[in-house]
Formats: sequence, C-alpha cells, structure tokens
Amino acid sequence: MADKLTAFAWRHSRRDQIIITALTATTFPLMWATLELPKRIINDAIDGRNFPRQIGWMELEQTQYLLALCLAYLGAVAGNNALKYILNVRRGLTGERMLRRMRFDLFRRVMGRPLTRLRATNPGELVQMISAELAPVGDFIGAIFATPLMAGGQFIVYLGFIIVQNAMIGAAALALYPVQAWLVPKLQARVVALIRERIANIRAMARDVTESIEGAPEILALRTRRWHMAVVSRRLYDNFVIRKRIFYLKYLIKFVNNVADHVTPFFIFLIGGWFVIDGTLDLGALTAVLIAYKNLSAPWKELLNYYQTFSDMAARYQYVMDQFQHDEEAPALPERAPQGPHALALTDARAPGLPAPVTCHVPAGARVAVVDRDAARRGALLAALAGIAELQSGGWSSSQPIIYRASALVRSDARVFAGSFRFNMLLGLMFRPVADADDPEAEARRREALATGAPPDDVDARWIDPAEAGYRDMAHVESRILEAVHGLELDDDLYVIGLGSRADPDARPRLARTLLDLRTHIAASAELGPMREDFIDVWRPDRFNANASLGENVFYARPLDPESGWAGLLADRKVMRALDAAGIRPLLTEIAIDLCETLLSLFEGVAADSDLLREYGLFSRSETPEIRAIVQKARRRGPGRLSRAETRRLLTIAMDYRPARFRLAVLRAKGREPALVAARPALRKALAGDPRLEFIDESRYMRSFSISENLFFGPVRVERRDSWGPFKRRVDVLVRETGLREDVLRLGLDQPVGEGGMTLNARQRVRLALGRALMKNPAALLLDGVAAGDEQADLDARARLHRALDGGALVWGAATARAARDADVILRFDDAAGGVLLQEGPESLARLDGAEDEGR
Repeated sequence: MADKLTAFAWRHSRRDQIIITALTATTFPLMWATLELPKRIINDAIDGRNFPRQIGWMELEQTQYLLALCLAYLGAVAGNNALKYILNVRRGLTGERMLRRMRFDLFRRVMGRPLTRLRATNPGELVQMISAELAPVGDFIGAIFATPLMAGGQFIVYLGFIIVQNAMIGAAALALYPVQAWLVPKLQARVVALIRERIANIRAMARDVTESIEGAPEILALRTRRWHMAVVSRRLYDNFVIRKRIFYLKYLIKFVNNVADHVTPFFIFLIGGWFVIDGTLDLGALTAVLIAYKNLSAPWKELLNYYQTFSDMAARYQYVMDQFQHDEEAPALPERAPQGPHALALTDARAPGLPAPVTCHVPAGARVAVVDRDAARRGALLAALAGIAELQSGGWSSSQPIIYRASALVRSDARVFAGSFRFNMLLGLMFRPVADADDPEAEARRREALATGAPPDDVDARWIDPAEAGYRDMAHVESRILEAVHGLELDDDLYVIGLGSRADPDARPRLARTLLDLRTHIAASAELGPMREDFIDVWRPDRFNANASLGENVFYARPLDPESGWAGLLADRKVMRALDAAGIRPLLTEIAIDLCETLLSLFEGVAADSDLLREYGLFSRSETPEIRAIVQKARRRGPGRLSRAETRRLLTIAMDYRPARFRLAVLRAKGREPALVAARPALRKALAGDPRLEFIDESRYMRSFSISENLFFGPVRVERRDSWGPFKRRVDVLVRETGLREDVLRLGLDQPVGEGGMTLNARQRVRLALGRALMKNPAALLLDGVAAGDEQADLDARARLHRALDGGALVWGAATARAARDADVILRFDDAAGGVLLQEGPESLARLDGAEDEGR
C-alpha cells in the first residue's frame, strides 16, 4: 500500500477521480447561470423596457420573456443538482471501493504474517483498525481530489461574479478570508496532533479491555479486578481530556469562521447600498451579489472543512500504515507440495522454536512419536513437519502433491469456526473454488472484487473437488462424514443435537412423514402409550400444559419465528384485540404483574452472577428498574392505567413463563388455568390464518416444534426428566429401526455450532477438529496435545485414528517414552549433542524409559 493517502487514492482510483473531476468542471457554467439569470430577471424582465424582445426566431413580450428566463433558471438549477447527484453517487461508490481495498489489503497482510507473529497479533486492536479507524477514510477518499476542485471552483465562480458586478464589493467580500486561511490551519494542526493521541489511547484501551476479558479467571484469582477497572477508567479519563481539548480547538475554529461570515455582509450592505443610492450599481446586480455571497460561504467552509478532514484522514491513514510497515504482501498460496518419497520430510530445516537444523522423515503409513518433555519444542517440530512453520532455511516435502492433503495438524486448542457442524467437517477440503456459483449476481461480485484488488473467489461458489480430495463424488464425501462421526463416537452427540432442532417438512418430507407415523405408533402402543403419558406432558386442546410456556397455553400455538417470538406478536394490535375479544387480557395482565413482582422479590440482593438469575432469567438484571417501576405503577394506580407499551412489556415476559419449571404460585389462584384454556377457541378463530403463528394440531407435523417435540407431541415432564431414560431408549430403538436416526443425525450436522464452537463442549470441539482433519485424507495426521498420553483410552484413540487414515501416517507429541510405546518411529532431541534431532526405531524406547525412571 502507498505511504501517503493521496498516492494511494491516485494509484487505485485514477480513472474514477478523473471522471469525478470532469463532472465537477461541468457544473461551473451552470453555477454561473444560476447567478446571472436572477440578475437578468430583475433588471431585464421585471424592470426592463423595449418590449417585445427578439430571441432567436422568437419575439417575446415582457411576460413571455419573464417566463422564459424563469424556466431557464429552473433548468440551470435542475441540471446543476442532477450533476451533483451523479457526482455524489460516484464519489460514494469510489470511496466504498477504496475502503474495501484498504480493509482487505490489511487483512491479507496480517494473514500473511509468520505463524509466530500472527499469534502475537492483538485481535482487538486489529478489528479497531480495520473497521472503525478506516471507515471515515473510505468516506473521504472518494472525493479527495474532486472536493477541493468543486469547492475551490465554486468559490472562484461566486467571487468572480461579485467582482464583475463591482470590484469594491468584491474586495470587501474577500477581506477576512486571508485571516481565516492563516489562522485555521494552525489551529487544525493542533487538532490533528490530538486526534493521533486519541487513536493511540483508544487502541491501548481496546488492548486493556481484551486482556481483562481474556484474563478474567486470573483476575478473579488474584483479586485484582479493581486495579484492572482503574486502568480502563484512566484510559477513559485520558480520552475525555483529549476530546475536551479537541472540542475547545474545533469550536474556536467554528467561532472564527462564524465571525467572518457575519462581519462581511455588513460591508456588502454598506458599500453596495451606497453604490445603489449613488446610481453606480443597479438593484438587480446588488441582489445577484447578495445571492452570490450567500453561496460564497458554503464552498469556503467546505474548503476549510476539507483541509481539516484531510489532515485528520491523512493522520489516520498514516497511523494505520505505520502498524503494517514491516508486513510484506502476502505470498500466493502454493498449489502443490514439494514432492518427496516420504509422507512428510524435513531436510536441514531451521524453524522457530527448534534448537538446531533438523532432518527427519515420516514414512508412509507409519506411527511416529515426537518424544520430548518440552511441550513448546514438540509443538515447534510438529508445526514444521506439518509444513506450516516458516522455515528460515532447509526444505519440507511430502509424498502427497496436493498441498492441503499433505498434512493435517490438530492441537488441543483447535479452533472451531462459526457455521454448522457439517461446514466445519468440510472446511479442510475448501482450498479453492472449483465451479462458479449459480447466481445472477456472481459476475457483478467478481467485477467489484477485481476493481478493489480483492480476489475474485466467490464464497457461494463450489469449493470442494471430490476427485482431488480422494472421493468419487459428493455422495461419497457425505458418507465419509458419517463414517468419521461414527468412528469418533460423535453420533450420539449429533443425534441429541438433531432431536433438539427444527426441520422444514418441505425440504425433508420423508423425515416429517416418518415422524408422524412414529408418533401415532407410540401413542397407540399398549406398552409405549402409557409410558408417554407418564413421561411426556402431551398436548391436549382442553388441558393446561404445565411444562409448556404460558404463551403456548394461551394461544395453543407457537410463533414460527423464534427471533421475534411473543414480543413481535404482542406488538400487533390485532393480537391484543383478539385477547380483548376472548376476555382474558385483564387476567393475563394480572398474572404478568404477579409474576414480575415475585421475580423482583427473588432477585433482590442476589449477586449478578447468581444461578438464580440464570434459572429465572425472564428479564435481565439491567431491566429490573424498568420492570419494578411498571409493577409499582400497576399496584398503585391499577393495571388499567398502564400504557399500551407497559402492558405489552409485562405480557411479553409472562408469555415465556413455564409453570412446571419455575414453580411459582402465580397460576394457582382459583380459575386462572381453566379461564386461559377456555379462551383458546376464540383466539384460534380470531387469529386463524395469521402466518406468524402455528396452531398445535396432533394430526400435522409442527414446523415450530423440534424433532423431539414432534416425536412425542409434548415436552418432557420436568419432574420425570431424570427417570425417563428407559422410555427414551425404547423410542430410540424404534427410531433406528425406521431408519430415522440417520436423518436426525444429518439434521444435527446442519446445526450451527456458534462462534468458536461455543455450543459444543471441549471434547466435542477436539473430536470435530479430528473429523475435519480425517476428511482431508492426509498423507499424515499430526496431533499436538490430543490423544497423546499413555492411558489405554489414548492408545485406543490413536489406534482408531490410524485405521481411519487408511494408509496415512499418524504423528503425535509424547511427553514420555511410555506414551510412545505404540510408535514405529521415534523422533527425539539429543540435548547432550546441542539439541540435534534423532530418528530411531521403537527399540530406543526401553533406553528412554530407563532414563526417565532414573530422572524420577
């Protein structure tokens, strides 16, 4: 990237800037016309003589002449503003393209850093730079050349027009501009210096906040929370002081400009009026001068603002560039791996973390253990063998020419990416796009990418080449996913995830049909039917379901959109009118008031991280004052005096209340539950056909229900949740016999895992990473801190992984010789010889084991 902002803009948007400049120049004649025509209208058309006037082939009377000049003026104004519209759109698009180029280029540079430096990169600071700090630069850069030309040209046109009318008035209009031109840049230079200070302080604060959040366990253990809060508080104070000084200077600049703007008209009125009285200047010319002066201040302010903004944006750009001055352009990713006879090999390779150059190889299909007590050194060698360490000298090679299949490294802290389970399993095969997206906008996206220096790779394209990845077709890839899931013992986990998810019956008609059949079979079974009634709170139109939410019980329905939920429905007056017509709105309001009052009393004096808040969290702690105020108003003035918004807020909270789970007494008052059940038919009639609601119907597959809810047609009873295992196992057998289990498992594969795999536990994340590695069919799978112990469970896990590799090598880091007893090849560092790497057979384990025993 260019060192200077202007150089960057000219290098990457030269054509657009030239077009914008040319369009800017075409506005000047029209601008002059908008000044000259009012003068002509007053002097010639209104106050003129000698009519009719000959214009071209037309002879115009005074009224016609006035109309012609007015229409010409209207045309000039319309044309000028149309050009400005085109200019603004063009400038905006150019700026947005430049912003995209800057952001992507910085991201590309960061991703091209060596792994050791990339790990030291602070994500908080980087996000701040790429998103917030560069955003105004992009807005500005689209008009970096056109703005001074436009504003300067307008200023010259307006000033020139005034001077043409009267030189003395022109001199008066110009009098104070030199003072502004001298003083404002000096003040602005100080503002720019303060802006640099503020940016540095904001980055430091982002670093402190990130460090405090990531180090929360240590802060709690050390009892240093107040100190860390004081650090951030000091950063905020420093920011306030800097901003205060910026405000003083910015508004001083504004004061100088405003004084100049209002003093100059005094001279124009005085001198211009004098000349009109004296007869040396006509009234139309003075009117035109006043119009011109009124317009003169706008481009001057824009020039001053441009100078201020340019200084600010140049400082921001330079500050960001300084952080990346040592980063080179990211090298292109190699398509092929250097060829060698072994699965993996290093030849005289020197890499970060290794004590000496290493030469070793991983034979095809072998089991290789890197034996070393130093975890960092083991990790460095495994990274070098995987081909992801930056070699300072020497070479790396693989028997697998397809580079993404040469190796797969799995660490104990393996990252799981936002997306579905399936997406993460397939991510290792997504090396490059292999077929264009079937999308009419794909070509437009490609053109924009090329115009902004971004790669034309389309995220919607097909990224997996089955043949290159070692598969027959995508069906083979799918079967391999299921095979890996079974081998890694993740099928039960995915089955449970699938049971808790929703399925679209249009996309999966067989699944919906089989679930309905199975539901009917379970209900009719002499053995399973009574068990279902015992463990499941089955939906009945004439019965209150204590294990379901209050909203589901009231409407005997569920919102189809879980995002908007009950809040979205209750915001609709039609729904509120339906509650009124059914006669239960006052009752629901009373229930909501009782519920919120009970919850407020429960939360009083409870710590912010209390389990009680999580268990009864129908509203957040921050909302407590608002809810308390509404409840107190209802108790003091009556529920009928609540506003519509206040009533809706309380009802929204109450709709998520589940009696069996919360076990509060708000529904125990006599007649409340029967009254709610009795209102169901009226509500169903009033809201029939509402696309946001799905009414509960035993004969239909329910889109708003999870797979489990569709199967059992009701929630599990809270009091029976710990003892329903035998019934669930019987049903699971039926699910397997009908072939439904694999469909549910596939549904589990399509569920999102959350950012960083937050919906998964540590075991599931590591196994997902192993599955992702196995999907690559790598020449060698390397394990750093995964299945690396000497316990039987780790030995069995390594055996399963080696079998799953089907001819691929398995390499793991072992802290002890005992953890390497199932290896064919041993790699170890000889510290007595200066850290030279030795490659030995399994017979060396006895000697290593003895040395370890002596050390102990």
